[in-house]
Amino acid sequence: MKVQFDPAPAETLTSLWARLPRVADGLDEAVDWIEAGDARARRRRFSNGMWAISRVLGGTEWLVLWEEDPPGVAVVRHVGEATSI
Repeated sequence: MKVQFDPAPAETLTSLWARLPRVADGLDEAVDWIEAGDARARRRRFSNGMWAISRVLGGTEWLVLWEEDPPGVAVVRHVGEATSI
């Protein structure tokens, strides 16, 4: 599946590469799961159709929130610490 980013999560991930590269690498791996159609990308779903990938990286829980919009295209809507939402 093709993966696109909203501007804010793209900026967050870029910033994390500079500050916390191990965290950024773990979150980038989660985005790879979306692209590959891996079941780990679809374990948590909200009633609005949004999916959540949770990773504990560097002792902190991080989330990647995404949805398929339009069909066949995943759009990452949020990347951040779980406490940020």
